[in-house]
Parts: sequence; structure tokens; C-alpha cells
Amino acid sequence: MSEPERSEKPRRSREPWIIRTYAGFGDAHQANARFHSNLSSGQRGLSIAFDLPTQNGYDPDAPVAAGEVGKAGVSICHWQDMDALFEGIALGEINTSMTINATAPFLLALYLVVAEKHGVPWTELRGTTQNDLMKEYVARGTSIFQPEMSFRLSTELIKFAVERVPNWNPINCCGYHYMESGAGPAEEIGFTFGNALLLLDALCKTLTPTALEQTVRRISFFINSGIELVPEICKVRAYFKLWRELCKSEYGIDDVAFRAGCQVRSLSLTEQQPEVNIIRIAYEALPVTLCAQARVNALQLPGFREALSLPDQAEQTLSLRTQQVLMYETEITKYGDIFEGSKIIEQLTDETAARARELAMRLRAAGYTRALEVVGAELTRLLAERQSRIEAGQIVQVGVNAFLGEIGLSAAPAPTENDSAQRSVEQARISTLSRWRHQRESSAVARARQVLERTAAEGGPMMEGTLALARAGGTVGEWTESLERVSRGRYTPPILDARAAVSGTAVRANGKRLKVALGKAGLDGHINAVKLLARACMEAGMEVVLAGFKQTSAQMVETALQEDVDVLAISSLAGAHLTIAHDTLALLKERGAADVRVVMGGIIPEADQKRLIAMGVRAVFTPKDSKLGAIVAQIAALGPRDPYLMRSQAEEEPTR
Repeated sequence: MSEPERSEKPRRSREPWIIRTYAGFGDAHQANARFHSNLSSGQRGLSIAFDLPTQNGYDPDAPVAAGEVGKAGVSICHWQDMDALFEGIALGEINTSMTINATAPFLLALYLVVAEKHGVPWTELRGTTQNDLMKEYVARGTSIFQPEMSFRLSTELIKFAVERVPNWNPINCCGYHYMESGAGPAEEIGFTFGNALLLLDALCKTLTPTALEQTVRRISFFINSGIELVPEICKVRAYFKLWRELCKSEYGIDDVAFRAGCQVRSLSLTEQQPEVNIIRIAYEALPVTLCAQARVNALQLPGFREALSLPDQAEQTLSLRTQQVLMYETEITKYGDIFEGSKIIEQLTDETAARARELAMRLRAAGYTRALEVVGAELTRLLAERQSRIEAGQIVQVGVNAFLGEIGLSAAPAPTENDSAQRSVEQARISTLSRWRHQRESSAVARARQVLERTAAEGGPMMEGTLALARAGGTVGEWTESLERVSRGRYTPPILDARAAVSGTAVRANGKRLKVALGKAGLDGHINAVKLLARACMEAGMEVVLAGFKQTSAQMVETALQEDVDVLAISSLAGAHLTIAHDTLALLKERGAADVRVVMGGIIPEADQKRLIAMGVRAVFTPKDSKLGAIVAQIAALGPRDPYLMRSQAEEEPTR
């Protein structure tokens, strides 16, 4: 072992923020091994990525989970999974952040049950459940229930945790995803604080003044940090300034600390010249760490090849080292408020805070459900505006619209595992889940579900019933199904108003107006690219069918056939593209519609792009395809379905 490896780690008392890496993949044992590796490399807290089935309330054996299990995070179903996830990690000593929203009550319940089994008092647990549904409806997409049910679950979790798990942050009001969806500094803060005020206003009705104060002090935030140094420094300062002011003016509570975690901006990371992302990530970490009076409590940095693939262990280690250089070598932690007295910084901070306050109050006055519409519409506008500025060269992106050409220092990420390997991972999880269901006491699970459903239907608090189901061995899918039964099923927010006025000349080929079905396959809910492409296709005069998101391949194909489309455009960001393409093409062929042109877009490594084309996908778009006009032109060039081929298929059908 080399001398540096033998040397002592720096004392934790010197660490001004918690160093985290967002991690989780495969099953609980695989993710646990990654956690231990990261902790041994100097990470000080855990930030757990759950896979999309877990986030969306599905067990691994749900048909819609095919191709997604363990892909973009770790697959967790029941308390034994959660126990394996933390094997060898002291729950009473680690700070655990869980990026989980719609299913947050159940995942927290699993964590609490594991703590019980290890004799760790809940009062010793420290960490966070994200538990913010507003940004899920308008930006991220892993909402499950109707807005009213989601709001109720979120506030109940907050109240329960403040009373029973006092050192836990029951919510991260999340500005991060607003910025990823086009918001500027004032919008990010305003939408985040507007959401926080709506939640606190609802909780006020059920809390004593003392309990309200405790709740206000437990609200935490998750913010973004972008590349524009001065505006971002002022944004962070405005966050700290305005939250303290709002808590005083709206709730009469003094000296409330703004407590936040942060991940730097992923939207700025490019597929072109990925090595430059290393520099971008380091610069983006500066605004939230430079100033002692406006410094986040925890920071996590993405992998530099995020626009190409999910991060591997080497990328995560580099992200840790970037933070460690910043923390230990730059010596920024030796100084206090280095921007105090700067006229530029203070003026822009005040302007940002004033605009953000205005927006927060607008959302508060609108109410929760209406606020979702307001934020969604504004983000669509801002995102389209930003894209237009990039394409016009008004925003310079190195390697994208300026200083072009690859650098060549970074090796391409390893190809995605093949379909058979992915299906074997899923099958292992399905088999494990089947054994779990046979070994648990099914009658206890059934009773717990009945109690939960009755309580939910009668308007009672649901956390105790959620805990009882977790203790009985219930699964995340069963918890979700129980609440679906009493809350009008699953809710799918609209992607875009397809009735919006469009301009441009209709794209025609062979005299027929091109018709495109566009949507999200799989469980990933990021819809920014879909929003932009839908608008661009409509403005070009195409007839656009919005197929929705979180669709199975069968649902996408059914939409394509019912609407008689020429092109089926599928967005997939979470690594399930090979499975989705295989199933979609097979179903189209089976239904006699192999001439429907299939195009795909998403985070798709180059090797997988070639495999998709070989399968029969007609075009593949990735983040490097940043010009919407060029994408639309390529789709238009595919032309309509061949009427002769369609007639031939129809004539052959009876003889098959």
C-alpha cells in the first residue's frame, strides 16, 4: 500500500460541507458495495439513487418495469432490500439522503423499520427524504397520484418526521429541476419557495405554534449551481437572505437557517468534448462553496460523461476528488464572507431576491393545483427561449456552437449491457421478490393493506399504516396499489398543450402531411426534450400526436396504429433504450406496421446508437444533436409511410 493510502483522512471537524456522490444501481448488494467503495474514498454521506420502478411505485415484476430494473438506481422493494442496502453501515452515524418523492413515505418507513431491527433509535437518524412532488409534475416526471393525494402524503410525512424522527429533514424543496428545465435564478428560487410556503400554509392549520416552529426549522432545500458565476453566487446569497426574511414575515419565526444540499447543473454538460465537463463541474461547484455565509450543507457532483451514460466508479471517484481539492487545497474555507460590501454582488442579490419573492407569492396565491399549471407553462416558455438563444449563438457552449472538434483525451464509456444480460438482472430480482412473497406472512400484509386503504379513504393519517405495511413485509408496489385504489388511480400530467397555435409551412411528402407520435417510453419522466421537439414539429407544420410519458412499448405502438402515424419518436433517458427498441420494432412488425419509422432520442452511448440502427431504428438523437431544426429536418426526410406497402400488407393479412 502506498504512503498516501496509509495516511490518515483529514479530520471531519475541518469539513464545512458534507461530500456526497449520487449513487445506486442494480440490487441492494451491488449498490452497497459501491457505497462502501465511495465511503473509503472520502465520501461523508450517502445520496441514494433509486431505480425508476421504485420511484414510480412498481415492483420489478410489473410489466412496465421491463428494461428499467436497477438501471438508473438501486431496486428496493421491501425492508429486507433496505437492510441489505445498508449492510455494514451504521445508520446512527451516517447521513443518508434519499432522492425519492412519490413513494417517499414508504421508503422512509422501510428505513425506519431497518433501524428498529438494528436497535437504532429514530432520534439518532440523520438524513433527508426529497418528498417534493411539485417539481415532479412540472419537470422530473415521477409523480404517481393525483396532485391532491400527493400534497396530502407530502405534508403528512413532514408532520410525522418532525414529531417522531426529529433530526431528519422530511422534505427537500427542490429548485434543482426548475433550473434544469430552463428557469433562471429568480424563477428557481421563486418556484422553490412558493412550494415551501404552500406546504407550510397547509401544515399551519394542524400544528401548535411550537410544532410549527420546529417544522419550519426542519424544511431543507436542494438547489442547482450553474456555470454563470456572478448570477449564481448572487442566487445562492438570495436563497439564504430571502428564506430568513419569509420565515420572519410570514410565520413570525426568527433566525431560521437556510439549509440546503446541491448538485451542480447537468443541463450544461455536453456530449461533445466531454473532457470540458470536468472544468464546468469544478467551476459550478464554486458559487455554493466560496462564501462561508452562503454555503450549502452538502454537495454532490455528477459524472463528467453524464450526457453519454450513467457514471461508472472512476467518474464517481473523480467527482469526489474534485470536491476534495476544492475543500482542502484551495483554502476557501479559511475565510468568511468574501463578497460582503461588493456593490455588484449585493445589488444583484437584492434584485434576484425581490423577483423571487414576487414569484413565490404568486404561486402561494394560486394554490397548489393551479401553481402546477403556472410553473409548467413558464418552464416550457423559458426552456424554448434558452434553446433558441443557444442555436442563435447568444449563449456560447464550448464544443457545441463554438470551438468545435473533439479533444480525444477521454475514452468512450463502455457499451450498455445487452438485452439478455439486462433481462437476467431483472429475472434475478423477480425471483428474489417471488421468494420473499412466499416466505412472509401474507395474511399480515393483507391486513396492513386493508387498514392503510381504509385510513386513506377516510382522510386519516397514512404514515402509521405505511409503517405497519413495511413491518409486515409489504412491497413498494403493494403500497402504491393500495393508495391507487382510493385516489382515482394513477395520474399523468400533460406533456404540452397540443392545441397551441403553430406557425410555419406544413411538412409534406408525396402530398401527405407528415404525422408524428411523440412521447416517453419507459419510466423516466424527464420531458424537456419532448416538449421542445413537440413544439418544433408543430411549428414546422407536422401533425403531432402526444403519446404521453411513462409508456410501455405496447402502449406506444397502440397509439401509433390508432393515430395512423408515419413516425414514432421515442425518448428514453435511463438506459432502457435497447429493450424499448427491440420490443417496439417487434410489436410493429407483428401488427403489420413495420413501415412506421421509429426514431429514438436520449442518453445513448455511441456503441448503442449503432446497435439501434442495426435493429431498424431509422435515426438516433443524443444531446450532441442540439439544433432542433436539424432534428425536425431529419424526421421530415424519412417521409410518410408507403401507401403501396400498407395496401400490400392489408391484402396479405387474411392469408397469414
